[in-house]
Amino acid sequence: MLNHSALNRFYVFIKHQVFILSVITCTLSIVCTDACAQKYNFTHYDIDHGLIQSQATMLSQDTAHRLWIGTLGGACRFDGKSYFTISKANGLTSNLVYAVFTDKQGTVWLGTHKGLARYKGNKIYNYPIPLHLKYNWITRIVQDGSGVIWIIMDDRLFRVNGNTLQQASITGAPQESITSITPNKAGELYAAVYKKGIYTLKAGKWRRFVLFTPGYVNFHIRKMAFDRKNESIIYLLQPNGLYVIKNGSVAPYLTGIPGFENMCMSFGQDADNNIWIGTGMGAYYFKNSTNLHFTAASGFTDNPITDIYCDTDNNMWLAASGSGIFKYEGDDHVTYGQSEGLKFNQVVMGITRDKNNKIILGTDAGLLTEYNGIYKPLTAQGQEPEMVQNLFTDSKGNVWVGGHGAAKYDGNKFEVVKLPEKASVLAFTEDKHGVIWMASTIGCMYYEKEVLHTVPGKQVFASSLLLVGKDSILAGTQDGLMLIVNKKWVPGFKLSLPANTSVFCLLKIKHGILIGTDDRGILAWDRKSNKITNYTIQHGLKSNVVYSLAVDNKGIVWAGTGRGVNRIAVDAETLQCTVLGHYFANDPVVEANQNAALYYNNKIYIGTAKGLTVYNTLIDAPSLTSPHIIIQGIKLVKKGKTISLAQISSKNLKLSANENHLSISFLGVYLKNPGGVTYQYKLTGLEDKFSQHVLTNTVDYPALPPGKYTFEVRATSPDGVISKTTAKFSFEIIPPFYQTIIFRLIMLGLMVLLVIALQNWWHQTKKKRELVIEAIKQEEKIKIRQQTAEDFHDDLGNKLTRITLLSEMLHIKIDKDKSDQQTLVNEIKQNAAFLYNGTRDILWALDPKSDNLYETLKHIEEIGCEMFSDTGITFTNLAISEDCKLVKLSMEYNRNITMIFKELMNNALKHADAKKVTLSATCSDKNEMTISLADDGKGFLCGRESKGHGLKNAKTRAARINGSLEVISEDATGTAVSLMFYITRSAT
Repeated sequence: MLNHSALNRFYVFIKHQVFILSVITCTLSIVCTDACAQKYNFTHYDIDHGLIQSQATMLSQDTAHRLWIGTLGGACRFDGKSYFTISKANGLTSNLVYAVFTDKQGTVWLGTHKGLARYKGNKIYNYPIPLHLKYNWITRIVQDGSGVIWIIMDDRLFRVNGNTLQQASITGAPQESITSITPNKAGELYAAVYKKGIYTLKAGKWRRFVLFTPGYVNFHIRKMAFDRKNESIIYLLQPNGLYVIKNGSVAPYLTGIPGFENMCMSFGQDADNNIWIGTGMGAYYFKNSTNLHFTAASGFTDNPITDIYCDTDNNMWLAASGSGIFKYEGDDHVTYGQSEGLKFNQVVMGITRDKNNKIILGTDAGLLTEYNGIYKPLTAQGQEPEMVQNLFTDSKGNVWVGGHGAAKYDGNKFEVVKLPEKASVLAFTEDKHGVIWMASTIGCMYYEKEVLHTVPGKQVFASSLLLVGKDSILAGTQDGLMLIVNKKWVPGFKLSLPANTSVFCLLKIKHGILIGTDDRGILAWDRKSNKITNYTIQHGLKSNVVYSLAVDNKGIVWAGTGRGVNRIAVDAETLQCTVLGHYFANDPVVEANQNAALYYNNKIYIGTAKGLTVYNTLIDAPSLTSPHIIIQGIKLVKKGKTISLAQISSKNLKLSANENHLSISFLGVYLKNPGGVTYQYKLTGLEDKFSQHVLTNTVDYPALPPGKYTFEVRATSPDGVISKTTAKFSFEIIPPFYQTIIFRLIMLGLMVLLVIALQNWWHQTKKKRELVIEAIKQEEKIKIRQQTAEDFHDDLGNKLTRITLLSEMLHIKIDKDKSDQQTLVNEIKQNAAFLYNGTRDILWALDPKSDNLYETLKHIEEIGCEMFSDTGITFTNLAISEDCKLVKLSMEYNRNITMIFKELMNNALKHADAKKVTLSATCSDKNEMTISLADDGKGFLCGRESKGHGLKNAKTRAARINGSLEVISEDATGTAVSLMFYITRSAT
């Protein structure tokens, strides 16, 4: 507990109540005995569960349905499983949190001992405190309909304006004291002003709503609230009680409750509009015309209750100073334990009611009966049996007690029934004739006319009995189900039960029978069709061990099992059983006892190994609520970092290729029963359907391929209600560069280039190979040409020379007067000379040394000089450049060029009547070669058709070497013929 001097004003009320409590403790223990005689259902959360500090001050709930708890050690956020804490270590200016509030936008506001703090986006902002204030603690925070946050600090009213606090005045008085504020459903703000009354803010102006009359002028309103269902009613809580405003007037809500006045600290209403008031010693619960005082004796606490809060899921929370927080689970069932008389007798083996309708319990230590809510040992004449195992009330109101012995209790005394040796009675029943039947460890017996008889024939371990006819009784044994008819075992009776089935209890439902077994659950036997249907934990039973069965006024069967109680709806016609859902909150998981079940007066009594549990069958089924699903976080496993909530909410969350191992955590916030929430999830882009229901709230995706994904998760309550929304977030895993379209295009381009390169290489290789082959061929041709030229020259030259010599000799020997013969010899001589000259040209062309432009031009020059010598025509050749040696020409080029110009010079000699013939050669920058032959003869008209074939042949030869022949000539101006063709220069 804190003992801080600055908290004097805050705790002045509590200190006052300590004194009051010490005075009235005896009064409360007497007056409230009935209210404290049973344990009610509260779930307790304290520091041992994770709460930051046990002195809880105020409660609130955020938009994700998580509970925020203000304490004197900081603030906590509770999601049903874990706690998140905020304190000075996180940035608060003080750990003393008096007020906590969450607005509609999800922002959390904390009122501390040193002012106001705002928590949003994992960041804390502490508001600056006005300098004129003496005290800085904040006691109330609310939000009006326009979204403005209002606070009470040092009994003054402030509004939040951005990052500053702006003081507001209601009455205009300089020292007005504001004790409480609250908005109505429309968002209109109401304020309680000390000694003035209630004011409301409308259209920006404060107006008086209720004026305190002299009897109420000194009211110090601790809390003000509108009725949940009727807003015309306003509740005012002050230390001495609860008051209500109706029709503009103030009146006490209730009076006459001992110990109630001067203790009121907090107020709240549950979903059913029942009133709760927290006091300096526990809490009061007003339902209809009754009230309960919850204290430590009734399963609650004796500490002061500082706040009462009903959350959006209709859970009722109570904050206690010194014992954390409590959640009220409802009054659908109560338990009786040590403080109710079962201190040494907690194992309840039998339950019945006597002729006065008093409940009697059978325990190992004897019988207990109820006195004003407390169970006390039953006192009567005679000796009651020890180790009570079963109780039964017959049609005359007598209570039969079974155990190591048997006895009949008539309300005054016990009458012992002497049993055979080693017999213990485990069950009773009564037939139509008033005969009492007993199931025992050595078989079945019946008590008739005060004489005990044993059913002859079988000594079986029987533990349950059921009357099924006027003279027929079913016995549940360790070996299954057996039938007794006319007080004898029926040897031929056999029911097709599972092998080795032990029967613990029996219940008749119209024309069917329910059979509770040791480990087979419940067997539903339809006696019309003789069909047996088995119901187990797979159908919803809490355990397959069923010890007791009872049916209530609504036809609902109650089954006490090895792990708690189940409610079962049974169709009386078909005997179809449906195990009902989690009807009761905080239902205890305790082992029921055999045949210890009783329905009476709208209550089901179940005897357990830890006392007595009583269920109220009039309680309506609670309204079903759904969990609120949230995504808590995403962890990138490979990098060990967590994605922030801001990134999760982003629509453009992109992850790299090496961030493809995700661990996603989520939570279905369901404060009613957090442990029973299940989850279904799917990852769109990888999965098409939601997964099966699982309890774990994390999922791991180890190696996601690149792509776009949307993760979706929903939660389901234990009652099967699915969350209203599906939590989802989208993300994209960017593919590595080698998987992108750009990379693929680049690779495609590279492959195309590679193919082209390979094709080019192949082509170049082929070309080189062809060039090599061609070079070889050319080399061989050159050799052949050279050899041919040499051979031709040697052979043909010699023969032509011989012909010439012989023709000369013949010319000498022929007489000169024989002119015909002389002419013939001269022609032979001349033709031989012509043939020699022609042969010389062929030999020149065959010679490889002639394969260049320079040699070609020199050869043409030689032809010209020879042809025009001794003709009177001057033949001129312009200088031939040595660069022409670099221009290689094939034999075809050489031969055609030589023949063209030989023909042209021959034409000039014969037809031009020229005095001068000029041969020239030029080469342009574009490697275009021009060889020209010009004369100054008589010329001719180019358009005139030529009768000879020389010029035509020249043009044909020019075309063979991809060249052209240009002729320029006019009458009496001479002729110029130019051969134009392209050449290739060789590297030097």
